[in-house]
Amino acid sequence: MPRPVLPPWLRRGLEAAVVAAIVAIVSLAGDRLGSGDVVTPLPDGPAGALLLAPAVVALGVLPAAYPIAMAATRSDALMGAIAGWLLAVDFTLLFSGGQISLDAAGIVIRTGLLVGILSLVAVIAGMVSSQLGASFGFGRRAGAIAAVAAAVAAGIALIVVSILA
Repeated sequence: MPRPVLPPWLRRGLEAAVVAAIVAIVSLAGDRLGSGDVVTPLPDGPAGALLLAPAVVALGVLPAAYPIAMAATRSDALMGAIAGWLLAVDFTLLFSGGQISLDAAGIVIRTGLLVGILSLVAVIAGMVSSQLGASFGFGRRAGAIAAVAAAVAAGIALIVVSILA
């Protein structure tokens, strides 16, 4: 009896999710933002954005670029990117504790949730730009376009958070 195999889009999404989640969890733990149930105030200005940057870029760029670059069809590219982002954010929420306080906005939010929301902007920008910027919507060129657009969107989201912190 043959063993069941995952569809290619799910396998590539899972690969991207695991790598992105590991980078996000380790970077948050290294900055002591994702440890325990402690409420940590996010530093004002660029320092706060730089603390969140590795996690946001990992969760935003990797799930958007890798499945799109490695896909064989447009639907595989989109489904892989969506599955990769969802799984990466779920892993990050599950394994990173702690809460961040955005003092200027008066918000206390879980660290993984804040990083997931910021990375959503990047993933959407990457997916949309890969579909509009490349003729096929999948492959290496579309993956490169998705990576650049997702990185730019992640930077803009981090600038907005640095203003709100």
